[in-house]
Amino acid sequence: MTSSDRTTTYRSTAMDRVFAEARTIAVVGPCVSLDEDAIRKALTVAEQSTSTPRLAVEPDTHNVEWRYRRNLGERTPIVHLPAEDSRDLGHLMGVIRRRPGVREPLEVVIAGDYIAVDYSHGVGDGQMGVLLLATLGGNIDFDRAPALAKGLPSNTTWTALRHHYLSRPAALRDFWRLRKQNKKPPRLVAGATKRIEDWEAGKTSRADFMAPDRVAQLKKWASSQPGKATTASVTIALWIAALEAEGVTVDESVMILFNSRRYLPPKLQDGHGNFAVGIPVRIPPSPSAADIAALMRQVIESGWPIAILGMSQIKAALKRSAPTAHAPTESSIEVNDRVRLAVSDLGKLTMFDDGLWIRDERPPRLAAFLEPDGPDGATLLVSEIDNGRTFTASFCDKMIDPAVIESALRRMCDDPVGTLQAEPK
Repeated sequence: MTSSDRTTTYRSTAMDRVFAEARTIAVVGPCVSLDEDAIRKALTVAEQSTSTPRLAVEPDTHNVEWRYRRNLGERTPIVHLPAEDSRDLGHLMGVIRRRPGVREPLEVVIAGDYIAVDYSHGVGDGQMGVLLLATLGGNIDFDRAPALAKGLPSNTTWTALRHHYLSRPAALRDFWRLRKQNKKPPRLVAGATKRIEDWEAGKTSRADFMAPDRVAQLKKWASSQPGKATTASVTIALWIAALEAEGVTVDESVMILFNSRRYLPPKLQDGHGNFAVGIPVRIPPSPSAADIAALMRQVIESGWPIAILGMSQIKAALKRSAPTAHAPTESSIEVNDRVRLAVSDLGKLTMFDDGLWIRDERPPRLAAFLEPDGPDGATLLVSEIDNGRTFTASFCDKMIDPAVIESALRRMCDDPVGTLQAEPK
């Protein structure tokens, strides 16, 4: 493909524009080798593989039409940080996030044996970050690089809606019912609020690791329980139990991230874009993993995630213009004195099965910083590589003491079954 073959612009979706100013940071390692020239070559291969390379879009909150960037291999910043910054992945992501200067839509960071990507959420959701790390890590496969350029077609949302609701007409009724049941009006509870000053400056992350033997123990326990628990539902129940054991008051509404590609035919499911949606559901006190799994299945079968994407498209079309600029972040915010959780469990990342890892006391891990949506928000991202699981919590340290988060993470990683079986405080 030559330069003149390049499509000039990409028509962004409503969700693309919502997330254009948010950043995602993901890191993986320890990798056997990280070759800067090979990384640049892989980005070039991706960009040149199609006339519409999703990896090359230039997110712009203020415009519907986005330009494609050129010469990604040459222009993408590759930043080197001291190896000691990678000793704690939560710390490393904080260092990456706090770097001075204006960010490019995609940047690569190398810290010792670890590689990280720091990119605009407008470029793509978590699927983009995972594939970037799998492609650019220690075992670069140039044949995989073109997959980074594959975007979702412009009519993807409507394809998914038709695919789901034409075959399940009753699901639309279930969507409205579930949405009404789980809707929680935002309100401050008198006498139980907290005022946070400059909460953006308090954003931080902590990461911890569940060893393979503990992962196996947890899976065995889950399989012996009544009902049908899933990996994601076990994670949610475990995280709530660990936080409550530390004395944290958790809000009943939990945001669960769903990948809406499940509603697409297989040939479209590897396309990049913003097609993952957070769905707020009410979780009862001391929930069982099976109960959470049942609620998640109801959400999926109702089509709630894809319905939300359709509604966002309709609202944007009715405005007939690009969204206005975001209002400045308030320097002082009053929130309820309880933590709102958001959970994304990526499951087992099989694309890393052929990864070349340094085999020492450091297990292979993938961690990621996901922006909390307010000072009272705490996101948890979970990944499984080489039979071990990494848990990354991102939150505001002015709302909750980092030592509390660290203790909760350590509790759930050291003794997951005991944490789930413990009586709530």
